[in-house]
Amino acid sequence: MATKTELINKALTLIGAAPIVSITDSSNNARIANRVYDSSLRSLLSECAWNFAVKRALLATSSETLAWYHSGITIVYARPSDCIRIFGTNDVDATWYEEGDLIISDTSDLGIRYVQYLDTTSRFPSSFTEAFIDRLCADMAFAILNSAKIAQVYIEKYERVSLPKARSENAQVGEQQFLQDDAWELAKYNNSNTDA
Repeated sequence: MATKTELINKALTLIGAAPIVSITDSSNNARIANRVYDSSLRSLLSECAWNFAVKRALLATSSETLAWYHSGITIVYARPSDCIRIFGTNDVDATWYEEGDLIISDTSDLGIRYVQYLDTTSRFPSSFTEAFIDRLCADMAFAILNSAKIAQVYIEKYERVSLPKARSENAQVGEQQFLQDDAWELAKYNNSNTDA
């Protein structure tokens, strides 16, 4: 799998900029790439419940007290430090709110399913990597080349092609679901015809 520097170099090459030797180079391209890499990755990770980055956790209560509480919603949890976006809880009836680094709920022993910040490039599926490279192209093009046109080309490619493709492939991973026959189909195709 590609390293962080290889992903950045692919994006730099696509926009027509000089590649870097290392992310820690003193070159202008390396400084800009280093500045946008994390925010571009966080933005992409927040787009979807990416299977490779999903994590489950039982939340730890926080000792922090709030100035006031909603009626019945008095349990304060610490939001996991690696949490990008929450996609569900272990209790579908739980009422909960995110406030800064806290999660306030009416439910004790609250667990969440969330996308974690994950920058281990070897875990990125290929379609996610393609979308991430397009996002890097869009985010670096103006800063490096001063080209709004190139930035626009790549943000459109990201939004219309690579992100939808990555989300679609992500949705196809897991247990295959089959449609079950409903009562109408069963009635129509049931061998209940006794005239034969």
